[in-house]
Amino acid sequence: MAIKTLLPTARVSNRPWRSPFDNLVDAFFGEDSRLPVLTGNAAFSPRIDVKEDDASFEISAELPGLEEKDIEITVDEGTLVLRGEKSAASEEKEGKYFRQERIYGRFERAFHLPDGVQDDAIEAQFKNGVLTLHLPKKEEAKKVVRQVEVKTG
Repeated sequence: MAIKTLLPTARVSNRPWRSPFDNLVDAFFGEDSRLPVLTGNAAFSPRIDVKEDDASFEISAELPGLEEKDIEITVDEGTLVLRGEKSAASEEKEGKYFRQERIYGRFERAFHLPDGVQDDAIEAQFKNGVLTLHLPKKEEAKKVVRQVEVKTG
């Protein structure tokens, strides 16, 4: 069974004169960075969980502060795309100090679907700020476990 990972792989620099710190900075802020794209003055990228069982895949995304109308899910040529926007609520504060730590903005997450997914049967449920996508597998993609008899002699 092949191990799948969503984590970036370590890269080796082809420029030996650069320090390890330079390489670390490039890994985070370089053109192939895994960080979310900035929109406006902040970045919002939902955290996800992906799990698989014999019959399906499930993707769960944390989308606090969003409503169903703020979310768009599309499937095109084997790619599932989750888009949305978390809008900032305009607040007027009195006093000298103001601090805003909540992040707002547009986001987009794309997932390449494995060949065995029934893309016309994908279901989505949104409850308590968590979007759960259920991606059923095609019958031929479901794993069939077969017992092999061991013979003596």
